Amino acid sequence: MLTRAIGSSRSESAATAVQSCLGTARSFTSTESVPARWPASGSVTATSNCNDINVKPTIGDDVRTCFLPSSGGTTCNGWRPIAGGTWGLAATDVKDGTKFYVQFRYGWEYGSIAY
Repeated sequence: MLTRAIGSSRSESAATAVQSCLGTARSFTSTESVPARWPASGSVTATSNCNDINVKPTIGDDVRTCFLPSSGGTTCNGWRPIAGGTWGLAATDVKDGTKFYVQFRYGWEYGSIAY
């Protein structure tokens, strides 16, 4: 809900939603491959904590999200630049229960992720 909250005219409720979402952030460290990924294997599952996948990389990189639909296979969205030390959107409007992993185009990255 990060983008909706920042651009929302309902600033008080939107700000609360952002705090609630980002308050559930966890630390991540990607693999050292190119592209790097988190988690290193498998996937994580989107929660009801956030409507979007929010990433705050320490170094800064292009990020994309790869989804694993229940029908099989993998589908990745486009690369999105996120500056180091800032929150950015890796994916928007992600349905609760969706399995995914994130990739970093240029290699190893660490920081925070909320989903």
